[in-house]
Amino acid sequence: MGWSLLAVLALATLGFGQEICLSGEEDPYLLFGTKTAYIFANRGLPNNNRAHEVPGCQPVAFWMMNRHGSHNPEADEIEKLQNLTNLKNNIVNNYRGGNFRNNNQRICTSDFNLLERWEWNPRHNLTFAGDLTSDGYVSAQQLAQAWKQKYPGLFNDNRHNYLFKYADDRRSSTTFKAFSEGLFKSMADNYDLPKENDEKLLRPYKFCGAWNKSIEENPDTPSQRQIFESKQEYKDMVANVSLRLGFNYDIEADVVRSIYQMCRYNKAWDVTQISPWCAAFTREDLRRLEYAEDLDTYCKYGYGNELNKKVGCAYVKDMMSFFTKHVENELPQQPQVMVQFTEAASILMALGAMGTHEDTVPLTGDNYHTAPIQARKWASSTMSPFNANLAAVLYKCTLNGNYQINDQYQVLLLENEKPISLDWCRVGLCEWSQIVSKLGDIANSCDAEACNGATTVGRYVAVTMSLVFFAVLVV
Repeated sequence: MGWSLLAVLALATLGFGQEICLSGEEDPYLLFGTKTAYIFANRGLPNNNRAHEVPGCQPVAFWMMNRHGSHNPEADEIEKLQNLTNLKNNIVNNYRGGNFRNNNQRICTSDFNLLERWEWNPRHNLTFAGDLTSDGYVSAQQLAQAWKQKYPGLFNDNRHNYLFKYADDRRSSTTFKAFSEGLFKSMADNYDLPKENDEKLLRPYKFCGAWNKSIEENPDTPSQRQIFESKQEYKDMVANVSLRLGFNYDIEADVVRSIYQMCRYNKAWDVTQISPWCAAFTREDLRRLEYAEDLDTYCKYGYGNELNKKVGCAYVKDMMSFFTKHVENELPQQPQVMVQFTEAASILMALGAMGTHEDTVPLTGDNYHTAPIQARKWASSTMSPFNANLAAVLYKCTLNGNYQINDQYQVLLLENEKPISLDWCRVGLCEWSQIVSKLGDIANSCDAEACNGATTVGRYVAVTMSLVFFAVLVV
């Protein structure tokens, strides 16, 4: 190769700048809030996980809340996401025309080629809006098989051994169908499995006037996310994404959120494929977008509002009631397996009512860069990914069969198949007497009183939020 040709190539490289390849990173950031694939959220689960094996004990009852798997875009998302086709065409024009304010920040050729080939899937329409994807269906089957493998004595072929509860919508009923097929395979259609539709249990917040008034319909609920999105660091993220895609102006933050939504949907729909839209974001960009959603879930379903614990107690009460029947009766009780098919909000409220994932400082729009927030426990990516599950297993033990056990009955608490860390339990395994002591009062005091008289609750929430903001200012 002659020196003249090398010189031309060198000039070309200088002219186009250093391309940034983000979609093909060796260790990409894959935590996308409530749209995270289960396999990414659960990376810490070893293949030989043996937490379910408790020496000297036999499982006698199984209770679980199970979120659905990945789904098609919701009806109110379709138009915005479909408009990404026009955005893609503009990006192609930018790239072909060399329309980059800063060549050092443009997407690389391989990322561009992926994006150029992207097309809107016509199946993502109102007919299939919100329904499970094929991956969502298969993952529900696989989760059922995983539980059956761990607890074959409970997950047997006796249909009377089960009680399934699911909400009155297609996504929940489809998840139930997939889960039952995972348990019984081709025999599932011939089994008339015991099932209930209990909306008040599965979605108690929908029936809570105080919650709807003070949280769902309160314009101040998303205020902490809005504060965070008003920060310069968030605006810089929007500017960097705009630069990367070749725009001479900052695209709207709402468009950036649509790109992010498409990115995380793509990764959940097919975990083995690279999402072309994820090439728009650096690792830090994704962490900021993740935190914005954490602020929303924290305020709407978590510790950002004390009322959420009072509503989430319904799930604790249901678990306690189910296990109490098995503890108080010598003969085996049916059903032994209760599974509720629900949604992210329910999982988050149940965890909050149990007192898990509580941080030393509140999540706010002002403290993103502080050490406690960077290491926060409240993280919707790992708490409520697709297929999230909160399980509790009751064991009956022989007291001389395990020197560490002092109570005939033990409860193993599992979040996404991993033991829940609680100060009063041993690696997720809790004495039944401790469960009664710690969670019994929550269950016994759980009633509709908190959901009546929204004005009183609203005043309480206002005072609570004022104290939180004062504490942040002091810190």
